[in-house]
Amino acid sequence: MNGLRAPVLVVWLTALWVLLWGDLTVQNLVAGVVVALVVVVIAWPTGTRFASSTSFHPIAALRYLVYFAGQLVVSNLVVAREIVTPGSSINRAIVAVPMHTASAGINTLVANCVTLTPGTITVDVSVPEPGTAGMPTLYIHALHFVDVESARRDVYRLERYAVAAFGDRSLRAALAEVAHDDAAVDGEGTSR
Repeated sequence: MNGLRAPVLVVWLTALWVLLWGDLTVQNLVAGVVVALVVVVIAWPTGTRFASSTSFHPIAALRYLVYFAGQLVVSNLVVAREIVTPGSSINRAIVAVPMHTASAGINTLVANCVTLTPGTITVDVSVPEPGTAGMPTLYIHALHFVDVESARRDVYRLERYAVAAFGDRSLRAALAEVAHDDAAVDGEGTSR
């Protein structure tokens, strides 16, 4: 499967090139293939976890986009209501959210989506030193803070959707195990 990632990426980038130009011609197709090959050869992160822990699942990616779009609409409405109503219900806080995956690609996607959502921003990412155990931690600033658990739950939901859409089999299995363990702890009535 690893041997198919680069060719699939070349095809995907070429299709994206043609779609962005909006013109399917032989010249545009050849230019797209050349650009895609250059990007894959120069930017392919060999020897890193990014290359080995990401893949693309179209249906799950569509679910991710729909979920994220819904979050954008809701957060825009909350921020708009805050602007037009008198007084302020802002309750700011910075919440540390330890991630469940070490995938740089997944964590970057989640951090950027948090930042794109009005009312929240990723202010820092703490990455463990190379060779040490542990997962990255995102530090999220929230304008409408309720409690730590709900803030983390929102980020974890985004992480699950991202892993389902772009994680390889091992990432999806590891995250499913964590979600199962979290559900078992929640079912016992103890807090995480």
